[in-house]
Amino acid sequence: MTDQERIASAKIVYIVAVSGCGKSFTGDYLETMHGFHHVDGDFPTKNCHIPKNKELYAGLLKCFVSYVHKEEGPEDGPEELWKPYFEEIANQTIDAAKKGSDQHVVLSHATYRQSWREFVVKKLIEGGVREENITVLYLTIHPDVKLKGLYYRTKTLIENGGMTLGEFMRTQGWEGDGDMTLSEYMVYTKKKSPGIETCQDIPDGYGKTVDVSGRDMSHLDGVDDALGLVGKRNDKTLTFEEIRDKVKVIDQKRDEDFAATGSLVILGKMLAELTNGNDNDNDNNGDEVVNNTEEELEKIAKRRSSLISVEYLECELHRSSLSSIDNEKKKMTKTRRSSLIKTGKIE
Repeated sequence: MTDQERIASAKIVYIVAVSGCGKSFTGDYLETMHGFHHVDGDFPTKNCHIPKNKELYAGLLKCFVSYVHKEEGPEDGPEELWKPYFEEIANQTIDAAKKGSDQHVVLSHATYRQSWREFVVKKLIEGGVREENITVLYLTIHPDVKLKGLYYRTKTLIENGGMTLGEFMRTQGWEGDGDMTLSEYMVYTKKKSPGIETCQDIPDGYGKTVDVSGRDMSHLDGVDDALGLVGKRNDKTLTFEEIRDKVKVIDQKRDEDFAATGSLVILGKMLAELTNGNDNDNDNNGDEVVNNTEEELEKIAKRRSSLISVEYLECELHRSSLSSIDNEKKKMTKTRRSSLIKTGKIE
């Protein structure tokens, strides 16, 4: 069978949803339990130590900051900024389809704008995938369930860096005392968010929609039902918790590689340059850092990585940034962040 024949016979599932909905988890689930090849659409982002990938993500990031999160309402942004990124992940999906006969491939990516999704599908078809073999799977989730998941994910990332969520949130403008509770996080985040939906729903008839608010077997059953996979898991005896634990290992390894390649630090600089106008991670100057022991420097690096991970997680979710506040508050925010990186707390 030729490459083109393999591509033509491949079944492609394209998962789109707002960040924090469970796209990567669903893609990894399909790979683990149904034998799909999962193409993580964040691959260029998480491998931006490669110059080509850095350039691709720089364009998409600028779209988010300047157009999708626009005060007057979200826009697609100039095609020259976002098309190269989506062409790349479409090509990665096509390459994955060449790897075997009857290959099933799942591509997962937030892809907030409908025109972006249509462009990806168009590139897949131009690459030889049959239109009838492409399924767009749109995941939806109750906002409170999403915020609860983001709370625990953010809390874990921050605590892995030796800090508390309360200290981190005070760098973001929260003025509460002590550590931040789930209820405080939800109230503050809802107030901080602009209330404008930047992720477009798919049009009626464009794809299939699955509500994953249950965060339990109903999530997996809903996906299987939408894709005609009911009863086809490679192990039908596993509980949801057992499947979840098998699947989570894949994403954990992905995050470890993200940090190990240096891409996380590069991403932090890109985020800072676009949202703040300067390198917010240039906090390692001055006697207090130069004179630190090797152990203390490792802790500083770990705290910085944790902060960047959370800021990356929040990038697609909130329009607000340092560029939208006055200079005095901006200065206070930077000072707090610098203190948190250097000491693990706000002094």
